[in-house]
Amino acid sequence: MARLRSYWRWLGHLLRLSHPGRVVFIVALLVGVAGIVVARAHGDREGGSPLVVFALLLIGVVTLDAVGRGVVAVVRRLILGGGLRRHS
Repeated sequence: MARLRSYWRWLGHLLRLSHPGRVVFIVALLVGVAGIVVARAHGDREGGSPLVVFALLLIGVVTLDAVGRGVVAVVRRLILGGGLRRHS
């Protein structure tokens, strides 16, 4: 259980994922691994292609989480700050 907690903290700290981003990352990780395992079980030999798709999927999850956090930050600033003003 301690390893699971340390992995969860690592996802939040190193990859800077939000809580929903961590969940999506783990689901994408499990789906990607399951897809590779099923393809291998059926005898598909695709070389490195599944790993490339898997890596792109995980990069997409991290990028979408970062963009989502940025959008939330801008909306909060608009709502709470009353507009897009730079503080100087």
